Amino acid sequence: MMDAKKIALIIGIAVLLPLFIGLFVDAVYTEPQYNNYCNDSRYVYPTVPAKVGANCTYEPNPSQDKCYQDQGIARMKYDANGCEHFDYCDYCSKDFSTAQQEYNRTIFFILLPIGLIIVILGIYLAIDYIGAGLMFAGLITMFYATFRYFSDMSKLVRALVILIELAIIIWIGYKKIDQKHEEEKKQKEEKKKKRVK
Repeated sequence: MMDAKKIALIIGIAVLLPLFIGLFVDAVYTEPQYNNYCNDSRYVYPTVPAKVGANCTYEPNPSQDKCYQDQGIARMKYDANGCEHFDYCDYCSKDFSTAQQEYNRTIFFILLPIGLIIVILGIYLAIDYIGAGLMFAGLITMFYATFRYFSDMSKLVRALVILIELAIIIWIGYKKIDQKHEEEKKQKEEKKKKRVK
């Protein structure tokens, strides 16, 4: 049975190492900011309020409809009566969304291998409780990487990624836990043989 100090060390490694990795990657490779793509100052407020009795007709505009279909923001202009008319289509939100998807994909391909390397280090580390902490930290890093990119993956890729991660966890269980029990059994058998002699 592990004592409280070792358990605390496992939890500390499992929490702090992924946190450090996430913060370090964010410091080196910054996330796209919405304000860098879409600025509220682009919105043109009416310079002249709509006059009482002004005939402001809002007819369907094919360009405006296409703008909404293409996930753009319809920017408007105002005439002398303060009536609103379609001016142009602003794709800043779409550009931001594309940049965010690319960022999440890159983070996934950076953090997933790092998490896997940490898990493998934890498996082969001689000090058992530090190895367990590293394995948890590696798994948390891998889950975080998957979570960041999960919504942007296709359904098939999601299923494959989860299958691969599940296979890794099963492999960890076999390599670390099952083999450890086998070694303990062998040691007990050897001790019994020595006692018999």
